[in-house]
Amino acid sequence: MSEISIRWAQQGDAVALKSLLERSWRTHWGPHLESAAVMRYEDTRPVDGYVDAYLTRFRVAERDGALVGMYHLEDEHLHAIHVDLAAIGSGVGRVMMEAAEREGARKLEVRAFNRRAHEFYLRRGWVGTKEHDDLEMGQKVRTIVMERPQG
Repeated sequence: MSEISIRWAQQGDAVALKSLLERSWRTHWGPHLESAAVMRYEDTRPVDGYVDAYLTRFRVAERDGALVGMYHLEDEHLHAIHVDLAAIGSGVGRVMMEAAEREGARKLEVRAFNRRAHEFYLRRGWVGTKEHDDLEMGQKVRTIVMERPQG
């Protein structure tokens, strides 16, 4: 398998990022939500606004010229990390987390229903520090706050 590279997102990445985030939401979050929440997602298309607003703050992962992942880090808070569905299990997530951690990622939030992501962070040494109720497209969900110990 070829090398994974990390770079800043560019305007030309917007369409691919919107597609990646859309597929990720539908696969990892949508199945855990009621139909009303999914319909709100369809009506509001939050991925479009998110990418349009924060594109220049994203880092993307590429393999063989294809965009295979993204993450959004501000200060020490990792707001998002997504791996293209076809690249899950191929090391993309690990490479992006290593980069984000080198860049100072120390805090993140993960939906409690997203067990695969939660377990991935635990294996990397992140610890859950608290949980709280949150909203996802108007539906009440549980969120786990995680931190990466210094050192």
